[in-house]
Amino acid sequence: MTAIFKKIFFYIGLILFTYTNSYSSETSAEAFVLKLTNEAKLIFNDKSLNTDSRLKKLNDLSQSYLDLDALAGYTLGDYRDKATASEKDNFNKLFREYFIKNMSSKLNDFADQELKILDSKKINENNIIVSTKIFSKKDAQEIKVEWRIYTKESKFLARDLVVEGLSLARTQKEEFASIIASKGFVGLINALENFNKSN
Repeated sequence: MTAIFKKIFFYIGLILFTYTNSYSSETSAEAFVLKLTNEAKLIFNDKSLNTDSRLKKLNDLSQSYLDLDALAGYTLGDYRDKATASEKDNFNKLFREYFIKNMSSKLNDFADQELKILDSKKINENNIIVSTKIFSKKDAQEIKVEWRIYTKESKFLARDLVVEGLSLARTQKEEFASIIASKGFVGLINALENFNKSN
């Protein structure tokens, strides 16, 4: 085989290898989203669970599927670089409880809904967007949801949901920024503590 043919076969093989890996990571991310939503539905469909048990199961689910530490850091915005290590640790703990309780209250009707994968796109080495539609049987409503999936140490984790073009992470960041601007970081901590105690 001449050198020119060796080069051609090498480049063809490289292209096919890259395409296969990309396709595999995207389909794996789609399977990850389906598994996450199916496990969440099982929790919300389990009528034997009381509030505390449901929250515990959702917290366990979040440990496996969500990158809440990264999300917490993002929602702190500019204050992330100003906060001390102990402040960040305290905030991350409060944020996790806040996130689980907040999502639980908003997803009461989630058990009624079906999710359909539309497509997926690899943005870079570590980030994949999985586009879905959620169908509600109750009111026949359709909602477009994009899942921002991050690869961390060969593991998929969800970092954000974009619902009808609105990023939940960005919305939370703007809400926290408003509290910090008016009441300082202490005000944000108080707001999280108050929410967690009353929910």
